[in-house]
Order: sequence, then structure tokens, then C-alpha cells
Amino acid sequence: MYCLAALTTLAAAFVSTAEAVPQMAPRADTWGGAVSLGPTKSTIIKAVTTIIPGTAPPSQNGFLTVWPGMSNGTGHLVQTTLEHWPDNSWCGAAKGEWCVRCSLFGSFGQLDGPASPVKGSQKVKIEYTLLSDNDTWRQLATDADTGKELSRFEYKSGPYMRGYGTGTECNDNCSPTTSEQRYINTEITLAGADPSFGSTIGTSQGATYSGLTNTGNGKVWKIAEIRIPKMV
Repeated sequence: MYCLAALTTLAAAFVSTAEAVPQMAPRADTWGGAVSLGPTKSTIIKAVTTIIPGTAPPSQNGFLTVWPGMSNGTGHLVQTTLEHWPDNSWCGAAKGEWCVRCSLFGSFGQLDGPASPVKGSQKVKIEYTLLSDNDTWRQLATDADTGKELSRFEYKSGPYMRGYGTGTECNDNCSPTTSEQRYINTEITLAGADPSFGSTIGTSQGATYSGLTNTGNGKVWKIAEIRIPKMV
């Protein structure tokens, strides 16, 4: 559970910056279920998953986010988030929909790409890719069925990402998730083989996974499905 602890600590610790769009608060009140992997003995160079978020709560008291996150354990948290605020009109979302945006958290606060509305049944493909300079990470969120780009963000976070996991984050006495989240076709590519990476997998609060496999003696790891139960 190292990865989950590291990701949640980073997510809870980063302070906000003042922007016109909503910003994450510096702490999380409660957490839902999660599945995580790490740390790897190698480093992560690419991570891809597709999330089906389910219908967002009918109303919101605080703010709620669900995400796959990736950390280097020393400061940067790469985190494309699906968010639910008391008013989600800032991204064009209607009732029962989410706002998705690519974000990065660090000592600088929060940096964001553009945001788009997401329906509960929509499949959102989220890709984290280390670019050829071996320093810049590209986050890309697209509609998995149509290929339409929903958000994008790039930043020099270095080649040292070692942990990956999901999060369900409930802040400011939020209205919790009322639908299950599913992550499908998750694939994590390492810089070098790590046959023991799969043994680091951990779950919490009823979250489950199935179809954990690897190729290349542990260089590419796949999880067929992750299921995160609703919080209420």
C-alpha cells in the first residue's frame, strides 16, 4: 500500500492557487476505495487507463474527485481528475455530469489544462506519457469511443515516477459517490523489467481488480478491470 499512501499524502498536502476555476483544497476529509501499485524498482514511462465514472451525485455540499494518479514520491503528483462541485457549470457540465481536467500538484500549488464535461456513462481514456526529452510528462484525456480531446497538460516532472493508483477523494464534507467507478484496460509500461511490481498491488475499502498480467518479464503490466464501489 506504499503507492496509495504516497498518492493520498501528496493529494492532501498540496495547497491551492487562486484561479477563476475551482481549485483543490489542501486536504481530503475522507477517501473512498482505491487500487494502487508501487513503488516499482524501475520507473514508469507510460500509464493508460479508461474510466467510466458513473453518474455524479444529484447535488454537492463540498467537492468530490475521482482520479488515477502517479507520483515520484518527491514532490509532483500527476493527476487527471473527474470533479464534482456545487456548481459544475464552469466546465459546461449539467446535473449528474463531471468536469474532467488534467492537473499537476506540487510545491507550486496546482496547474491545470482545459476542462470538459463528462457524462456518467462516458468512457474517458487517460494517458500519462514521458516524452522523448525524458523529462516532460504529457497528460491527455480523450473520449475513448470518439477520440475527442477533453483535456491536455504537459510539464517537466522528471523521469522518476514509481507509483500509480486510483483515488476517490471527498473534501469539505462532500456529497459522496452514488455510483460505482470502473477503470478498464489499465496498462503501465516501465523503463525496465520489474517482475515483482505486481506484488505491490493493494486495495482499500472494497475496491477490487481482475486480470493482472505482465509481459516482457514485468516491463508492461495490465489490469483488465478495476471496480471502485460507491461510497453510499
